[in-house]
Amino acid sequence: MTAPVETTAAMTTPAEQRDPAHDGGSTAAGESARSTDASAAGVLNGAGEQAAVRRELSSNAVITLFGGLVTTLLAALIGLMMWQFNSLGVRIDAQNDRIDAQSDRIDSLGASLRAEIAQQSADLRAEAAQLRTDLRAEMAQQGTELRAETADLRAEMQAGFAEVTAILLDHTDRLARLETAAGLPRAAD
Repeated sequence: MTAPVETTAAMTTPAEQRDPAHDGGSTAAGESARSTDASAAGVLNGAGEQAAVRRELSSNAVITLFGGLVTTLLAALIGLMMWQFNSLGVRIDAQNDRIDAQSDRIDSLGASLRAEIAQQSADLRAEAAQLRTDLRAEMAQQGTELRAETADLRAEMQAGFAEVTAILLDHTDRLARLETAAGLPRAAD
């Protein structure tokens, strides 16, 4: 794998290039070129190490930045979920409070209805007892009046029967006298 070109390596001063055709020159120039080459190799070597460190640092920075971003997003997501759960819990609690209020209202209405039914039932029983008492008193009075009228009717009927009997006897007696006067035979008694 090839290494990417680093901008820091391009900013350093380039080392002198060695020409292989001129290698046979003077020793002082050769030594001077070697020392220049060595110092240039040291600079290049140091620049390469710096580039590798920078590459490593930039990779670490990217990983750290990406990890931080993922961690932040995860924290935001967890925070959002917690907020949603909390909001849902608040709504559930509010709904439970409304249900409890409705339940209390239903219980109150039920107790009120039971009390009203009990009162109506007691009133109805009292009215029925009063009606029974009034009806019995009225029936007793009607019975007394009926007995009196019945006694009067009996007395009248007995008087009427006695009168009819007297009239019948009188007519029978007259009929017998008339038959005797006319000479008609009498029926066997």
